[in-house]
Amino acid sequence: MGIIISSATTRTGGVSSVGQAAEAAREALAGAGCPPEQVDALINVGVYRDANLVEPAVAALIQQAAGVGLDYRPGDVPCLSFDLMNGACGLVNAIGVAASLLADLPAGHVVVVSGDAHPSMRADADFPFEPVGAALVLENRADAVGFGGVHVSAGDTLPDPQGYVDLAAMGAHGRSSLTVELATSTAELIDHAVFAAREALQADGLDADRVVLVCGKPTAEFATELAAELGIDAVITDDFVGDAHTSALTAAFVAARDAGHTDRPLLFVAADGGPTAAAITYRGPGVQ
Repeated sequence: MGIIISSATTRTGGVSSVGQAAEAAREALAGAGCPPEQVDALINVGVYRDANLVEPAVAALIQQAAGVGLDYRPGDVPCLSFDLMNGACGLVNAIGVAASLLADLPAGHVVVVSGDAHPSMRADADFPFEPVGAALVLENRADAVGFGGVHVSAGDTLPDPQGYVDLAAMGAHGRSSLTVELATSTAELIDHAVFAAREALQADGLDADRVVLVCGKPTAEFATELAAELGIDAVITDDFVGDAHTSALTAAFVAARDAGHTDRPLLFVAADGGPTAAAITYRGPGVQ
């Protein structure tokens, strides 16, 4: 039995990280044929949130906006919701957590949502990431290999803050202020991404020439250079102009699915400032 993606979707055009993630969650659940009252857990991996909210967990707000598990009635499943933040690598970490949850829930469903937006919720705000909401539904499937294990690589020093509120400069505008400094080079990201990716391929017995690389675009050159280093010919990123950040892997999977590439093993690789990288393999139903 393996953990598979039964549905995945993205939503764009809005300015609210909560709103777009909730819309994506509703659409993904409908695509999976899973009623909202049958979701066991909702994990939010988004980092940049509306009005710089700290409490409550944004996952709870997304759960409420998506109408997931709001009523407790006989036969309904109590839904656990929580945030898991590790930048662009958060989705891979969340898949690992979801696999642990689903190991004891043969008929369970976990929804992983993501999305980043400027805290001012203004369309004209200076923000380096694409405001994309995304969701994927994970469940068990008896006839699929599904996901492999999570493999990570990171620097051994404490990284400088990448996104923060400048307390000395924010004045009365802290809830709509944000400073983002993207200083990690492509070379640093590639070093860690290659290490994590090769570990994932070796652990799951997959050759580079068999897989499709599914990755984000933390820099313009990242996907091309990573594929070349790994010796992978097929690479899929999302269809957005810029970096979709925490939604990049889900959006890239949607692009791979729509292009008919999910009939091969996939290698998900994410990389972010720090530097840090995470990788995981995926074989859907019928793929060995």
